Amino acid sequence: MASSKLILVCAVLAALSVSTSAGLLDSIFPTIMQEYYSFAPSKEGYRFNLDEPNGSKREEIGMIMNPGTPEEELVVMGTYTVYDEKTDTETVTMYTADKDGYKSRYMLKNRKLAPGSLKSLAG
Repeated sequence: MASSKLILVCAVLAALSVSTSAGLLDSIFPTIMQEYYSFAPSKEGYRFNLDEPNGSKREEIGMIMNPGTPEEELVVMGTYTVYDEKTDTETVTMYTADKDGYKSRYMLKNRKLAPGSLKSLAG
């Protein structure tokens, strides 16, 4: 009895998965559009860039240090920038990841001009 219910549930799920539209699947599993994304592997490592239409971006470089030796390690360095439209603020995070762990530094940037700056520009 329990196995027939399991078979019925599996059949319903299979039918739903076949009949779902690509739009529904894209909302559940979003894809990265190729026009914003670049990945360049090399013998020594890789270079990765992602620029989103909302102003957020990520740049990363990964390199294998001391290849072929017992001290071989992957070192990853990069930055990512997140833009918040509500506060008009950008957060820039710079990071390094290596055998010693993940280390990051960040900086906040407000894109709005200060009232004093606006007055000086106006004359």
